[in-house]
Amino acid sequence: MFPCKFKSRTCCIYNTQSSNPDNIGDKICPCSRMIRRHNFTGDSIEIREAKKGNTEFNRPNEFPDDNTHSDAVSVNVFGTLQPSGCKFLRINVRIPMKDIFQLILEDCERQKPALILSIYGGTKYFTMTERLEKEFIRGVIDAATMANPWILTTGINNGASKLVGKGISHYSLLREYPNKMKCIGMTMWGKINENTHLELKSQSKVK
Repeated sequence: MFPCKFKSRTCCIYNTQSSNPDNIGDKICPCSRMIRRHNFTGDSIEIREAKKGNTEFNRPNEFPDDNTHSDAVSVNVFGTLQPSGCKFLRINVRIPMKDIFQLILEDCERQKPALILSIYGGTKYFTMTERLEKEFIRGVIDAATMANPWILTTGINNGASKLVGKGISHYSLLREYPNKMKCIGMTMWGKINENTHLELKSQSKVK
């Protein structure tokens, strides 16, 4: 079990029982998830406003960068994906960064990285020539040859993250490089597609 300081956060603009379930269809919430896919069970902001006498709910156009439209919930999505062995965890990204670092460090047997590469971007309209792609992948492999590197990406299978994945796959096949690369994907839960949500939940240790 996780210490109480580790929590997840979930959008509370809507909950599992939307006020108009027959009319929402595939409408998207500002948190990037479909309204009908929300799993929040408490009073949504829509309901809270109605209790105050505000019968007309005006949802925000964008998801606010604070805690006003999300609620803290227990960590219930975590485990190890099979057969890849990749670990996953849905956690509140607004907890102190030092706590997140310590959590990752503990999982890495307290072995601090000699190098941290943060590779983000290119999720849309990402194009690269074959030559540049090979150079990019080679650069990832070269970084992996250094002592205990950490590579940070979105963990999503497109853009620069996809190329990083290719580089890691190539690296794992090269036996002359004994170092174990640690790739850490960090992205918003709402940015992950629903099939991935279902897969992560089905393989979680907590049901």
